[in-house]
Amino acid sequence: MVEQGLDAGASTPRAAKPEVPDEVVESWQYIVNEVARRLDVPVGLIMRVIGPEIEVLAANDDGRNPHAVGERKILKDSGIYCETVLAQGTHLYVRNARADIRSWAGNPCFEQHGLLAYMGYPIRWPDGELFGTLCVLDRRERTYSTHERDVMALMRDLIEGNLRVLCRH
Repeated sequence: MVEQGLDAGASTPRAAKPEVPDEVVESWQYIVNEVARRLDVPVGLIMRVIGPEIEVLAANDDGRNPHAVGERKILKDSGIYCETVLAQGTHLYVRNARADIRSWAGNPCFEQHGLLAYMGYPIRWPDGELFGTLCVLDRRERTYSTHERDVMALMRDLIEGNLRVLCRH
């Protein structure tokens, strides 16, 4: 099996990429567990783009996360926060989706699970193609500190480092 990502702003996949081995996914599971714990949020996720869909590849497993590993949905027009990250190809911070309801109306994370604060970073393959996102969500209004943003960027960099190693083999 091969995995494919998206170009920023593109709707079609580029070249096939190597499969992410289970042991790498397990290390990423540790990352989302730690990020969720340290940032005191109910949801930490690594999302992966597979063709037209987005999949939960890793989800913190402390019992507070409504998302399960393996969940998938069509990405285009899904309304999820990660769709914006992938479309813009840059990080996204949402302090309170309720305060900007026109932008987030229809977002299932917000409407179904009450997750109104979001911080997400794009994850890229070494060639720049989008792999997915690393994100955290909260049910309370949240302004993420510089330190918290730095932690997320560092974790994203670690994940991208794993992808670089995979592409060398």
